[in-house]
Amino acid sequence: MAPAREFNAMVDVHAHILPGLDDGPSDLSASLAMCRLAVADGITQMAATPHFCPPFYRHAPREISRAVAALAQALAREGIPLRLYPGADVSQRADVLGLARQGRLPTLAGQGRYFLLEPVQGGLRALAGLASELRPLGLRPIITHPERLAEAGRGGWSWLEGLVERGCLVQITAMSLTGGFGAPAQERAEDLLARGLVHLVASDAHSTGRRPPLLSPARERLIELVGEAGAERLLRTWPLAVLEGKDHLASN
Repeated sequence: MAPAREFNAMVDVHAHILPGLDDGPSDLSASLAMCRLAVADGITQMAATPHFCPPFYRHAPREISRAVAALAQALAREGIPLRLYPGADVSQRADVLGLARQGRLPTLAGQGRYFLLEPVQGGLRALAGLASELRPLGLRPIITHPERLAEAGRGGWSWLEGLVERGCLVQITAMSLTGGFGAPAQERAEDLLARGLVHLVASDAHSTGRRPPLLSPARERLIELVGEAGAERLLRTWPLAVLEGKDHLASN
């Protein structure tokens, strides 16, 4: 069998890359170092998604967009070819429905459609009702890294299948696939892939060290598990469709 052809130009929809807004990089130099690492890894487009969990992290969409614009200007000055989009890592603990009804929910690329929704321990059963109430508003949650919740896979994945039926997408973390979050998370991630319950793979980067903005190690594992075409969908085609706010994800 001929070796798989590697693809480049990956798209990362979940990265804590903005300086000083959360537990990601503390200053601009650290942020630029992360961006350089991402570009060297083959990432060309990235959503800057600081934590959003009032009262601890409550950056308004305008504040996030301003921070993205400032970082984009710094990237241009430094000659770092990385395109940034605004977004947020929205905690389930936030008043998601209230913010959505007020038009104050930070969505990916500000397109008012997809947003990252981080589930919390003990809150999985409440997600179905939330997804159903968000659907008439035209909002589609992206459930982030369910494989990293110890309780998530107990008793099967019917709860997650129900969310996907309600229009939600599922994002797993690249490091989960390479064992960076331990064997149980890796097993759960691979199980979700086998069940067809993964739409996006993202870095969830926080630093250049322990949580780096790297996707290529996961790309190699994805090619082994779902083939090159499947890996490309998860790392480029579908993430780009999400940032563009498309209603349906293309299959090629």
